[in-house]
Amino acid sequence: MATYYALRKLLAAYMELGLDGEPSRRNRARYVCNLFSLTAGLAAIIYAVGFLAYDAEGLWPASLAVLLISYQLLNPFVVERNVVLGNVLGSGNAYTTLLLLTWMLGRDAGLYFFILQAPLIVLLIAGSHHKILVSFVFIMSAISLVIAVNAFDGPASFISVDERLLSILRTSTILLCMAFITGTVLLLLDKANEAEDALEAEHKRSEALLYNLLPEDIAARLKLEPDQTIADSLPQVAILFADIVDFTPRAATLPPEEIVGFLNKIFTAFDALAEKHGLEKIKTIGDAYMVAAGMPSPVGNPVHRVAEMALDMQRTVEEMSTNFPEGLQVRIGLHAGPAVAGVIGNRKLFYDVWGETVNTASRMESHGEPGRIQVTTAAKEELEGDYEFEPRGIVEVKGLGAVETWWLAGVKV
Repeated sequence: MATYYALRKLLAAYMELGLDGEPSRRNRARYVCNLFSLTAGLAAIIYAVGFLAYDAEGLWPASLAVLLISYQLLNPFVVERNVVLGNVLGSGNAYTTLLLLTWMLGRDAGLYFFILQAPLIVLLIAGSHHKILVSFVFIMSAISLVIAVNAFDGPASFISVDERLLSILRTSTILLCMAFITGTVLLLLDKANEAEDALEAEHKRSEALLYNLLPEDIAARLKLEPDQTIADSLPQVAILFADIVDFTPRAATLPPEEIVGFLNKIFTAFDALAEKHGLEKIKTIGDAYMVAAGMPSPVGNPVHRVAEMALDMQRTVEEMSTNFPEGLQVRIGLHAGPAVAGVIGNRKLFYDVWGETVNTASRMESHGEPGRIQVTTAAKEELEGDYEFEPRGIVEVKGLGAVETWWLAGVKV
């Protein structure tokens, strides 16, 4: 039993020669090289023993000759250092030995069938980019086959061969060739399936990442035309900005992990609300959160959507505030109007929106008050049939001057 496990461990180590543990064309080629070399080397030893067992006195020259193929056991070490040299020596060793055996045993033994496999093996090991090498091996295989079929009618005079042995050799050669080709194809199909599965999984991850970064419609447009410029004029969008009150002094006292965890918990809740109301999350900037309705595609009642989002954000923050010793409040501002949106960059793609509507919504948040939702007159006019408002009056807004604003109080009952 100990010998069995030691042999099994040795064979496993041999099959790992030249492999680095990563899925790649190189590793696949090295694996095929190791598999063929092991199979050919062991087969040579088995044939040599078989000849001696069948007729040691009459077949010992063939037994010695076939052992030449056992060189293949060393070929992975040569291939590791020089792919071309390893393939030339490996195929040359096979041609020489098989022609020698065909001269000794005659073409009726069928051993020359093994030559048919040489181009396939070299192609799998060296790869299609070694076209000169593969062509050379193909030509040498063709020459060797022509010689084997036409030059050696019967066995050599010093070899004792009978029809029963020839039948055994023909049958075993055909079966081994079939087994090797079938086994190689199965192995390559398994490797191809693994590669395709990995590629499909990576594709799904890439797709998920793309659709997380960009709106679905925009991602689809970029996939169809990767080099196109995405720039859209939007006639009516509603923009909401929210900002966590007193985040900067709070962050100054927290370790990085807690800061990230704090923001992640709040913004994850906001993401869920954005999805609930069919809004497009545009970005987060530090502790600020921005969403929009009506982009990249128009939607019905965009201002109503962001208003509902704003009210839900208030309720969510109020519920979450009990989990924070210092409490939790947000300032929210919203505005509606035309804007321009598009994709910036060609490496780290970013879908953004610009225009006076965006600037005004941002100012509504920054000039607002903790726990309240400040809106412009334009937004109020869209909402006043369904929502309650409190007048704030005229506010001097940086970059905009005097602006009349309102507090969104809630839904009309």
